[in-house]
Amino acid sequence: MSAETTSRRKGSVLAFSVLTVLLTIVAVPFSSASSEPRDSVAAQKVIDALYAKMEGDSLNARLRYELANALHDAGKKQEALVHYDKAVSIEPDNIEALVNRGAVLNELGRIEDAMASFQQALSVNPRDPKALLNMGNSLYALRRYDDAMARYQLAVASDSTFVEGYYYIGIAFADAGIYREAIREWQKVIEISPNSEVARNAKDNIEVLMVFLRGE
Repeated sequence: MSAETTSRRKGSVLAFSVLTVLLTIVAVPFSSASSEPRDSVAAQKVIDALYAKMEGDSLNARLRYELANALHDAGKKQEALVHYDKAVSIEPDNIEALVNRGAVLNELGRIEDAMASFQQALSVNPRDPKALLNMGNSLYALRRYDDAMARYQLAVASDSTFVEGYYYIGIAFADAGIYREAIREWQKVIEISPNSEVARNAKDNIEVLMVFLRGE
């Protein structure tokens, strides 16, 4: 084997190692309290303001939901869960709160509880793409890969512009070694929403995977 071939092989192995880091299954919640990053002081001010509003309106599910989002953004997951729970107890059919509650439970390692929350959301709307996607992610974490893929495909069938669905279908294909199909799914992400963060991640994955494929 030539030195050039050996070098290329090493490069492809490194590329695949990088790719395995990129292929991370994470929760995909509804929008948090703010899409703008905040420092810890600013985040705490938002939290304090929401707590103050809630003092006179403790049964306002929307306020509870916004407070839970703000707490989650600040890294206070257990405290966020308390308020997602309360929001859901006030409005059991609140899909956004149910999905975000499940996302936090997933992050806390409580996968079965997370799945119950996603299933409750799906009982309200069986075609909600974020509930389907997150249920898929939970199933994936349990190594139920076929069931996870089925949920991802239902998510994009429900909303053909749902880029997160295509992104995770790509992850599932790549994880299974079906690399060209993975690239095809990530290209859909880029076509639909070229300036989004998920498209940037898709581009990174494609670049790394192409290096790996060239070295095969």
